[in-house]
Amino acid sequence: MIVTLQSLRFIFVMLIFLSHFSYQDIEALDAGGDCGVTFFFLLSGFVCSLGYGTKIETGQFSHFRFLWRRIRKFYPLHLLCLLFFLVVSMSSIDVKVLLNLLLLQSWVPDSNYYFSCNSVSWFLSSLLCCYLLFPLIYRYVSTGLTIGIMAVYGIVYWSTPYDRVNSILYVFPLVRFVDFYLGMVLCQLYQRHQNVVVPNWMEVLSIIFLLVSLAIYPFVDEKFRNAPLYWLVLIPLILIFAHQQGIVSRWLQTHHMALLGSLSLPLFLTHQMLIGFLTHHLPQMPAILMLTVCIFIALIVSWGIQIIFSRIFRL
Repeated sequence: MIVTLQSLRFIFVMLIFLSHFSYQDIEALDAGGDCGVTFFFLLSGFVCSLGYGTKIETGQFSHFRFLWRRIRKFYPLHLLCLLFFLVVSMSSIDVKVLLNLLLLQSWVPDSNYYFSCNSVSWFLSSLLCCYLLFPLIYRYVSTGLTIGIMAVYGIVYWSTPYDRVNSILYVFPLVRFVDFYLGMVLCQLYQRHQNVVVPNWMEVLSIIFLLVSLAIYPFVDEKFRNAPLYWLVLIPLILIFAHQQGIVSRWLQTHHMALLGSLSLPLFLTHQMLIGFLTHHLPQMPAILMLTVCIFIALIVSWGIQIIFSRIFRL
């Protein structure tokens, strides 16, 4: 993993965190959820291509080994979070739980299913689909295929009714594969222009564009802000920071930022349940203090999980 992109994972998982935190006068940052999710799909396609693209092209790639390594990174923690949910909520085993167990919930276009149990795990369900398709599609990445995929996405985009935006454009695995695919395309672009010098002002400008996109989110059409709005911002941002050349990149390459970036998976999978539990069981306190406490506890829990799981599963 390129260190700057590893550190950026923490920034974007915190945007997702803020999209789920609502307490007293602090409202959830809805823009953070759409932005963060799009970033992680794009980054996953980029990273998989960077790490495995050459092996696919030379015939040294093992689909089974690739899936095993990827699933081993998140599935044990997914099971732990699912178990925590079942114990705390005292839920019984039903179809929703079984779909979550098998990571199939995002294929059901009903929020009662894809947002069931540990609701953020819908992302893993859709990401697993991307991992299955990745080696089958990678060797065919081309301008023609990109145009074809975007044309199909455009048809789905325009034909999706507004009451189905979440179930189709936000969650459905084959639609979210478009983000993953764009990450694959972005990786090939990066590899072709790896020696390009990126000035400081481009890093700063990419951050400004990101902040602007978050600010205009409430005024943007519901369909457009699910992903296309953030493609315009995040694709150049990932490309710029992948070069690791500017002053912001130097900060992102510090040990502390890299460490926080390594906590992104446990933080992502546990944060929503922790927020719900803490805000309902801790004593009433000022909103900013509650936010601080939730972030601190979420980081400590994530750090502990990362240490334990890395030793048990040698991640």
